[in-house]
Amino acid sequence: MARKSLREQSLEQALQQMERDKARLERRLAGLEEKLSTTLDGTGLRLWQLEVPSGKLTIFNYRWGRMLGYQPGELNAHFDVWREHLHPEDRDEVLANLNDHLEGRTEVYQVVHRMLARDGSITWVADRGRVVERDEHGNALRLLGTHTDISHEKDYESRLNALASTDALTGLANRQAINSWHQRPLADDSALIFIDLDGFKQVNDQFGHRAGDEVLVLVAHGLNDELHRLGIHHHLSARFGGDEFLFQLPRMSLPRVEHVARRWLERFAHPLEISGGLGRIGLSIGICFGCDADNRFGLALERADQAMYRVKHHGKHGFRVHTPVEYSSCEYQAGDLQGSNLEASASRLPSWLHPQSAPVSQQAASAGTESAGTDPVDTERGDSVSADSESADARAKEER
Repeated sequence: MARKSLREQSLEQALQQMERDKARLERRLAGLEEKLSTTLDGTGLRLWQLEVPSGKLTIFNYRWGRMLGYQPGELNAHFDVWREHLHPEDRDEVLANLNDHLEGRTEVYQVVHRMLARDGSITWVADRGRVVERDEHGNALRLLGTHTDISHEKDYESRLNALASTDALTGLANRQAINSWHQRPLADDSALIFIDLDGFKQVNDQFGHRAGDEVLVLVAHGLNDELHRLGIHHHLSARFGGDEFLFQLPRMSLPRVEHVARRWLERFAHPLEISGGLGRIGLSIGICFGCDADNRFGLALERADQAMYRVKHHGKHGFRVHTPVEYSSCEYQAGDLQGSNLEASASRLPSWLHPQSAPVSQQAASAGTESAGTDPVDTERGDSVSADSESADARAKEER
């Protein structure tokens, strides 16, 4: 076999050197990729690249799908697969943001959205990218970006919001949460219910504030428990302040809301076992439907409060449903007595809860303040009319 020429030997040596250089560069690249991957993983960033024409998606530091609970190789790294795992409620917004950037209308693609994992759980992602290569016509060729799993941050944010809008003692919503209720119209068949405890001051005076706190907790749990027993679950409940509670019940009829009120009254007709003895309290309940308050939460709250205040004047531990002037008012007191109709008292509600409400004097006129001082008799129940308004006034002042 002929000996290789010097030229051939030189070329062969050069080729071998190139192969060694290539291997060395590949090792160095692998090392750099490992360092980059470790650094990104430590920060929670995941680097991705989208080849726009083909839709090929490359995840550099995490195997595709691991974030969504898939094992390596179970999902193809492709734009269509990623799109299918976008949360349905966020998909249009995410794709619109991406399209705006690809077409040059925005400097960067940036959006926070949800993705669906294989087990149905939700992953919150902060996604950000930028076109790094375009063709001669300006069409996007390559998009480089990062996404970050921010589920823990979102969970923490939700818990903070819950704490900020939750009454620490009872676990019900607080006044801050009620403010958000005020922003939404009240449906025609939604009943807003204002409850004030009767005899709560006496419990505090006799047994102390710790026992009073026990009563508030027992009442809060008891009111919700009765609703659950009646199959009412999608409702709002809040501690309005002190010994006052507020409920918003959807899809209510007049007979059904009266049934709810009676159940509550029956539940708290007996003394409560608290530290130091038995605490005797009652419930004064005022109710207003959205259709009777122009669907305005603030006005419904005003009228429910007025209805509750009238119960205070007529023996307490009962309920009253506000109805328009042309209809008779529905009342129920302990002992099935219906009290006389007094003029509506001045509202005790803060102005921020009903900025658009009419003046109290006008609301009193539209809240069913019938003439001459007596309510129409509820012909369906035939309840009797109480005439002892003077003593009722005294009891109400003492309680309030």
